[in-house]
Amino acid sequence: MGLFGKSEPKAPPADPAYILAEAQECLKEKDMEGALAKFDELCALPVQSPLPLLSRATCLLQLQKYERVIEDCTKVLKFLNSDLNGHEEEGCTTVHSLALMRMAKAHKELGQMDEAKSALMRRNVVEHKLGRDNVDSEDLVDENMADEWKEKGNAEYKQENWTQALDYYRSGLSCDMYNAKLHGNTCMTLIKLRKWSQALKHAEQCIVLEPEWVKGYYMKGMILSNESKLEQARDVLRKAKSMEPQNTQIGELLSEVEARVDYVESRLRRRKPQTAEKPKDEDSGTEQPVEDVDSDEDYCEDGSCRTSKTIKLKVTRKDVVNVAVDVCAAMVGVALVWWFVRQDA
Repeated sequence: MGLFGKSEPKAPPADPAYILAEAQECLKEKDMEGALAKFDELCALPVQSPLPLLSRATCLLQLQKYERVIEDCTKVLKFLNSDLNGHEEEGCTTVHSLALMRMAKAHKELGQMDEAKSALMRRNVVEHKLGRDNVDSEDLVDENMADEWKEKGNAEYKQENWTQALDYYRSGLSCDMYNAKLHGNTCMTLIKLRKWSQALKHAEQCIVLEPEWVKGYYMKGMILSNESKLEQARDVLRKAKSMEPQNTQIGELLSEVEARVDYVESRLRRRKPQTAEKPKDEDSGTEQPVEDVDSDEDYCEDGSCRTSKTIKLKVTRKDVVNVAVDVCAAMVGVALVWWFVRQDA
């Protein structure tokens, strides 16, 4: 409090543009700690933008503070996605894809290869949906090592050692997660192990990475068929058939799936409740008893087969009322007879 009870004047709010300029100056001088302090100050302001968090994550990555990188990138992903002001950075054109790339690098440095792979796959999806698939990730890809793992996996696959083959293929993907062939081999191995949900993810990744490679669609159709998602399988296989009309494997599987779809639809038609208007009693307007022919059991007699029928008898409200009136009338009649007999006596 100042003289005469007046409060001290408040300090003017910090100017984000000024703080950002100071942070950029620190970066030019390669003063990462100083830049981080400025980014911390900037992120503490009530600014509704993901860019300060993304900039701090970049600084933290240089300082090898990988856990904090992941925290900041996770916060960035909670904002709506937007373009990076019309420019491209490390093959990324949006805020989300760059955050996922930073996150993947942090996970890789921490030895968390599965998490790194997941982040990069998500980044791929973001860019693919926008039609921007130029990926600059040489520091995350070791193609030679990936090929070595693939060859080892192929050898085990031929020996029907599915589990060992799967381990080798996954090791290959940890070196090159953009390798569609490795995703395809992993998918086929998971199909052999009947792990449908895992296999489906790799089939879809094949389609994302190589949309013109028909095997991705074929594998996806096979998986959906085994999961009894027949209509989805049919649609995917029709897409594959249109890509390679002469492919006999696709044609045979598509014919099988279409036959199953037709069979299921015919069964549903047989089980569908009758929608025809039932006959009504002219007096009461209630439904008359009708025959129910919904039976799956067939029997043969005298060499001919027919479907057994079950008769359902239905008691209407009018029937109940009529019986009640008759009973009451009878009781009244008995009472009157008894009363007259007593009078005569």
